[in-house]
Amino acid sequence: MYFLTERIRRYLEKAKVDKRGAVLLGKYASADGHADGRIIRIITHAHSDHLIGLRRSIAELPLIAATPPTMSIVEELGYDIPLNKRLILDYGVKVRIGDETLRLEPAKHIMGAAQVVLEDSEGERIVYTGDFKFPGTPIIEADVLIIEATYGSPRHIRPFKDRIEDIFVELVEKLLKINPVQICGYHGKLQEAMEILSRHGVKCPFIASKKVYNITKACIKHGLNIPQVYSEEDVESFDLLRSSHIYFTRRIKKIRGYSTVILSGWEFKKPVRELGKNTFLVALSDHADFEQLMEYIEYSKPRIVVADAYRNGSSRTLTREIYKRLRIPAIPLPL
Repeated sequence: MYFLTERIRRYLEKAKVDKRGAVLLGKYASADGHADGRIIRIITHAHSDHLIGLRRSIAELPLIAATPPTMSIVEELGYDIPLNKRLILDYGVKVRIGDETLRLEPAKHIMGAAQVVLEDSEGERIVYTGDFKFPGTPIIEADVLIIEATYGSPRHIRPFKDRIEDIFVELVEKLLKINPVQICGYHGKLQEAMEILSRHGVKCPFIASKKVYNITKACIKHGLNIPQVYSEEDVESFDLLRSSHIYFTRRIKKIRGYSTVILSGWEFKKPVRELGKNTFLVALSDHADFEQLMEYIEYSKPRIVVADAYRNGSSRTLTREIYKRLRIPAIPLPL
């Protein structure tokens, strides 16, 4: 079913996802999970499902690599990486480890997110996309492509994805005329929401819960383009509560007199869905939908695709569709 020819087995010796969630790249590197005996652990971005086993990697491995924003966000999340183990990499900077070379390239997901590109001693290129979406993610040609599969089913298509930012802004502006607004979502997505609203000219104070505030300040340090954000713990922010404002939080809070906007990628039929009085779900995703996954694969031109089956998604469906539509051998890992 998964086309395990001798050639495919050879490629899978170079790149795979193991049962602990580590993405194994070449002989020396792992990404987004701990693997014993590796020289370097790469963090593609600072979401929890990509920080699996990080404390063990910090304790046992020589190097932990990430982009500057990701390293800062990881620190805000409570991970203490010794300075002598930090390998902070800007996009495009090549690092040689043994007889292999790796670099990080941009991924449009959350601030600091990266793809990993590894070239081995035989001149073959392994690409791990991490999590991504379009536009903003360059497609990299690969011999072996390891790709996320969050929305890997043909049912996971958002026909409104090119308009969702405008729809989101229009909803928030409409709600602000009536009540303050709380916006709920994951770290990274909340900062993206702040940037979208700022870019579209929404002018009101941004207030954030403590953890969201700390991560937002780390992102601002690395170029997040938003106006001043206030912590809910600041005296100044309490004064601002008397005026129209937006409150950003990881978890929904029951606050009288607020409208609530929940950001979720798990909505495909409508860009906005009303959940109750003054409560709305907006289909603002930071992942590629099925069409975008297939577009990346087609133009990457890999000899084999590995779909990440460790993290939530539709990896098995995706691999069937890859072979059916593109005639490229594909396998979900771990099996």
